[in-house]
Amino acid sequence: MGMEAYELDASTIPDHHLLDLDSTFAAIVDRVVFNHSGPGIKSMSLAHTRYDTDGDRRVTAWLDRLASREHHRLERLDVNIGAALHTPASLFRCETLVELRLVVHAAARGLRLDVDGAVHLPQLRRLCLEHAGFRSSTQFQNLIDGCPLLELLHLRFTAVARREDTVGIEIRSPSVRRVVLEGCGGYGMVPFEVSAPNVEELVLSGRNMVAVEKGGVRRLSARKVSLLMDDKLWWYNVFAPFHHFTAFLNVGTNMSRIMAGFHGVLELAISGWCIEYLSKIVDSMNLPDWGIEVLRVEGMWPNQGQAGVVLHLLRSSPCLRNLFITNELEHPREISIDENREQYPATPEFLFDAVPGRLTHLRRFFMFNFSGNRNEISIIKFVLGSSSISINPDQFGVTDYLGNDWSSTQLILASL
Repeated sequence: MGMEAYELDASTIPDHHLLDLDSTFAAIVDRVVFNHSGPGIKSMSLAHTRYDTDGDRRVTAWLDRLASREHHRLERLDVNIGAALHTPASLFRCETLVELRLVVHAAARGLRLDVDGAVHLPQLRRLCLEHAGFRSSTQFQNLIDGCPLLELLHLRFTAVARREDTVGIEIRSPSVRRVVLEGCGGYGMVPFEVSAPNVEELVLSGRNMVAVEKGGVRRLSARKVSLLMDDKLWWYNVFAPFHHFTAFLNVGTNMSRIMAGFHGVLELAISGWCIEYLSKIVDSMNLPDWGIEVLRVEGMWPNQGQAGVVLHLLRSSPCLRNLFITNELEHPREISIDENREQYPATPEFLFDAVPGRLTHLRRFFMFNFSGNRNEISIIKFVLGSSSISINPDQFGVTDYLGNDWSSTQLILASL
């Protein structure tokens, strides 16, 4: 009688098999998958991060067999393997599958998802894909729509190819609770909406997410949002020049449009690169008031433009209760310090003027990696002048990168 759950990991194979590790691993999996006796396998984990890329057909055969209702009752599948994967159609019609995780390592062809036809995964609740390649946004949409009970969607280093007939992507199922797009590409090229009414958290990280006017997030409904984009300076200089005649329009306008599409967001985390995009329109930003209660600035650069953007965010957040700002230590000096930003628009002086009572709900404000920069001090001065927050360790703190407390120093107290 076979077991219901297996964890087959090549790293546990004895050392004397190392010279023939691939064939030994394949033989073990063959025996379990094809010769299993009993009611069928319910949980399978396959791990071999250095599996020969020529083994992809064998992996496809394993997945096809595991997804077969005639042989198994698969509920959980975790594949962490080095072969390029060509997923069988049966995997996307496995009616018993509850959790699916596919991870590919060092495969030139990556993971190909054969989901051009109908997807029927009526029980799937957790979907995690790494290095997946979607040939079109329609293919992506087919996959999402075929998972009516999906609660978690986690995509890491995946991409959507942009084609002439590309249509938008919409995540709309009321069952979805968490969406994580980590280090992903291509989603900035197509319209992307999260209209699902019960999303608790959306995490968006990656590069080239705000390059195209008609692409990127158009509408986003979630209680907690993390915009943690991280570009490379050389690529940023390619797609985001100040004067250009390409399809790549102003990244600041596109970033502002994304934020204008927020609905129901109560907690926002935003990276220095996102603020960098917005700093290109710091003189013309016009954010509506929103109901954010927690704001986390993850890596602010030491310049007036970024300080101005943060002040715009604060002025638009009358419900703010908790504010956390971490200053970036390893910022790209070529564009991050005031001396190198002569081409950037001037930050309106009025932004630095406190607005008494504007942050009346603020209860906690902490700044980390404080360097004494005048722009950091300007933000501190605005917050203290616009709120009734007290200078005590429970409500207020300013520390440098060594952990030294500056909260009660004359430099800070002079802001009162």
